[in-house]
Amino acid sequence: MSDNVKKMRRAPTQKRSRERVDTILKVACELISAQGSDAIKMGEVAEKAGISIGSLYQYFPDKTSIIHALADRYNAESLHCIEEALAEVNSPDALLAAFDRLIDTYYELF
Repeated sequence: MSDNVKKMRRAPTQKRSRERVDTILKVACELISAQGSDAIKMGEVAEKAGISIGSLYQYFPDKTSIIHALADRYNAESLHCIEEALAEVNSPDALLAAFDRLIDTYYELF
C-alpha cells in the first residue's frame, strides 16, 4: 500500500467504539452500493450512521480511508473463507473439491 494512503485515525478499542465503526462501514457500504464511491459524502455517511460529523472524523479522515477500511475488511473475510476451505485439504481430489466450493461461494456473492 502506498505511504499516501490514509488509514483510520483512531482504532476503536471499546465495544461501543467498535460498534460505531461497524455502523459507519455498514452505512458506507450501502451508500457505495447505491451511489458509487465517488458520490458519497462524509456528511451523508455521518447522518445515516446517526453520528455527528466530528465523531466520523475521529475515526476516518476522509472517504478514501473508509473505502480502504472496507477493502481491508473484505480482504480479511475472503482470506478467512479461503483458509477455512483449505484447512482439511489432504489430497489433490480434496483440493479440487475445495476449489470448486470456493468458486461457487464467490459466484454467489457477485
